[in-house]
Amino acid sequence: MTLLEKIKRSSLLRKTIAFSAHLMFGFPGHGLAIIGVTGTAGKTTTCFMIKSILENNGIKTGLISTAGFYIGSDIVYPKAHTPATTPDPFFLCSLLRRMKAKGIKAVVIEVSSFGLMYERVYGLDFASAVLTNISYNHHLAIHGGMEQYIAAKLKLFKRLDKTAIAVLPKESEYFDLFNRNTKAKVISFGKDNNSDIWFEIEEVTKENSKIIIHNGNSSFSVGLPLPGLFNICNALAAVGAVKKFDFTSGQIKRGLEKLNNIPGRLEYIKGKQPFSIIVDKANTPTAFRGIIDFIKILDVKRKIAIYGNFGESPIEEREKLAALATNFFDLTIITEDDPQEPSPQASIDDFLNFVKKKNVSPEKYLAIDSRKEAIRKAIQLAEEEDLIVILGRGNEKIMDYGKKTVPFDDREVTKEVLKEEGY
Repeated sequence: MTLLEKIKRSSLLRKTIAFSAHLMFGFPGHGLAIIGVTGTAGKTTTCFMIKSILENNGIKTGLISTAGFYIGSDIVYPKAHTPATTPDPFFLCSLLRRMKAKGIKAVVIEVSSFGLMYERVYGLDFASAVLTNISYNHHLAIHGGMEQYIAAKLKLFKRLDKTAIAVLPKESEYFDLFNRNTKAKVISFGKDNNSDIWFEIEEVTKENSKIIIHNGNSSFSVGLPLPGLFNICNALAAVGAVKKFDFTSGQIKRGLEKLNNIPGRLEYIKGKQPFSIIVDKANTPTAFRGIIDFIKILDVKRKIAIYGNFGESPIEEREKLAALATNFFDLTIITEDDPQEPSPQASIDDFLNFVKKKNVSPEKYLAIDSRKEAIRKAIQLAEEEDLIVILGRGNEKIMDYGKKTVPFDDREVTKEVLKEEGY
């Protein structure tokens, strides 16, 4: 049997499994307005933005994402126990049935590349689908390369019918590819008026962004309660995703402005310390660049970054992360992050080899294998008006060592260490 034949057989089997799940649970997706969000970065934030727009305009909404599974405002299944961002078809269908029973009318699903590759959302009819962006990332090794990764993302758009909406980033080098491969109505978003939905910046601070959104023939000002250029782009994608609901500018504005904090996304850890601490999910070069651009607008003294080296991710990506971190931050502390092995030392050594090869000053980096102790060291070194950013995990609650998992939430561990250090 050829490799292509094996892939086709595997895909057919997975589609059959997905269909069986829909059959078992009574095709629970029927009658729901389902919105799918995929991309390398920004999926979770965009999902929360869509949910906020819908719910603040009277549409009871479910959410299935990395940050948890929600029926309205209730978390029905904590992320700590989920095997993947996009759950398997049986659990997914069980969630949809529970949502429908609770009166949910719309569901926003964070659709991962693995979820598409393994046909977890096969059989669902999406009213809208969003591509936030596509860039080099640590999932490529499992997919087998960039071409296969993009092919997985394309599945979502190829399956849209002509009544659906495809929301695509205009500045992406892959815009034309996705535009050609969907029957849906395409709505583009971007930084200027070459896009269907675009923006002008009025003011960006460390806590929010004041922008003007141009949406077709209408324009409106929004006080987005999230900072960062990347979050402005996520907001534009969310505006496109709800196009089928015919909301007024005022309704969209209300939904975006009432957005609550998103767990583990630019989340400030508040306490008595005289310096700032931010926890964020950023774990790809694109996400690192977004965080760096955001920090540039802040008035901080010393910048300290903590992140973990993914042993299973391509060395090329890890070297890009190391270059970005050591070129921008005053101190980078490399540590563990789901090492999936008893010791993270091998991947930490990859970082150390890179910085020595690039002649990075030893004063600009530290290696501490324990993530808790890495956080502690940063807190001990930080002074008034410094900034610590803890990257890579966001609101994740479990550290994966392969043969075992242990509870670990960056936010809770940071609060614990702050207390131990007298703050």
